[in-house]
Amino acid sequence: METTRTGTVQEINDLDGRAEKLLDEGRYDEAIKILEGVKEIAERNLADEDETRLRVLCNLGYGYSVNGQHQQAALLLNDVLIVQRKFSERNPLSLAPTLRCLGVCY
Repeated sequence: METTRTGTVQEINDLDGRAEKLLDEGRYDEAIKILEGVKEIAERNLADEDETRLRVLCNLGYGYSVNGQHQQAALLLNDVLIVQRKFSERNPLSLAPTLRCLGVCY
């Protein structure tokens, strides 16, 4: 059965939302496991600059950071920032969450 783009985005959003709740509850390992899977789905199905994909990567980077995996978080978040800067003229404030997450790394 082929998944439509809308179905894929909904699945990504649902899983990302579940992971965000786990992060809020301090259940970092569980959240990271979900987000790593969601990252794979997003990277296969969404464009590099897709806001949903970038949000997932930012959440994963945040998860790594609060779980003490600062180097892994910084590498991922810097990659997100590179993509966001290319398209930030559409919405310069879109950089703020990534910069906030990156700040947690340091």
